[in-house]
Amino acid sequence: MNINTLNILADAISEVGSWHWWTIKDDMVQIQFCDILLYDESKSEKEPHTTDVLAIRFYGHAFAVFLDNLNEPNWYEHLQQDDSVIYPVDTYELAFDDVNEAGLLLNEYKHRTPVKDYSGPETLLAARHLLYARCGDVGLIAGGDEIKAVGNKGLYTEEEITAASGKWWDYWKSYWKLRGTAEAYPEDYACEITIPVSDK
Repeated sequence: MNINTLNILADAISEVGSWHWWTIKDDMVQIQFCDILLYDESKSEKEPHTTDVLAIRFYGHAFAVFLDNLNEPNWYEHLQQDDSVIYPVDTYELAFDDVNEAGLLLNEYKHRTPVKDYSGPETLLAARHLLYARCGDVGLIAGGDEIKAVGNKGLYTEEEITAASGKWWDYWKSYWKLRGTAEAYPEDYACEITIPVSDK
């Protein structure tokens, strides 16, 4: 993916999204988020159109390290095992391919837990692609040679990410225009907390 698409994806996740789940397999790391500002075409008219879940996958020399300031050594296992556990991403504190910010993030947390093939800051420097996210008392850095974004419909292309982002913001404008009227859309959490600036 090119950097413009990755920036769109980072904003779509970090505006109101949360870290929802993770898994590792062979040479793959998957970090899953919920409440993504991408328009979900598969939903019916009577459902909110924000994307519920989106996974970011890294392949090829994939690695991940989890960070925390908690007194709970197995917090990341609970995140994997209990779908009621989420960690909201600090607004716009998620980015791709910014090795300098990822390096700074390492020093913001007391504990580092390598969960796959992380051997220190040199791992970040060697990565072709990476993702970092601040989520309050926890954080993460993951990376690899290749990035893929996967939703309920399957793999997203770069064009689909760009289009789904633009369509979500059009939907958001209509949501607020019609809110409180007889034609109002079903309540959508992501729209409700992304409040437009009043011109009054």
